[in-house]
Amino acid sequence: MTERYGDSCLCSADRLGNDELRALMIDLIGSGNSTPTQLLATVKPLLMAFYEGQVQAGRVRREEVEGLAQQAFASLYQRRSSYDPNVPFRAWLIEIARCTLLHYLRNQKDNGVTDTVAESPRLDRHAALSAI
Repeated sequence: MTERYGDSCLCSADRLGNDELRALMIDLIGSGNSTPTQLLATVKPLLMAFYEGQVQAGRVRREEVEGLAQQAFASLYQRRSSYDPNVPFRAWLIEIARCTLLHYLRNQKDNGVTDTVAESPRLDRHAALSAI
């Protein structure tokens, strides 16, 4: 199991920092580009790693990871105009991924599946993220 986990971790040399991610997002917002392929290519591994952690925690199945990552990116793209450059991009991205996960788990709960994340105590979040 640890070998699989190690294979899915992101190498720190391959990761862009918040400043570079913010610049990509601002470029996407400013250009009005309808195909955000560079941003998608950059954030998809981050989203996949987030949802892989949910697989390891037993909250989602491995075959659901790709779909959840796609839903989270679609949500990011729809909310791009509400992005505040003063909020660290990774925090904004993970909040979107978390909201996508909670929405998915609530739908599963409606279908009789237990929602372990939504039942956990709510964490305090940055005030700017509450608008997401």
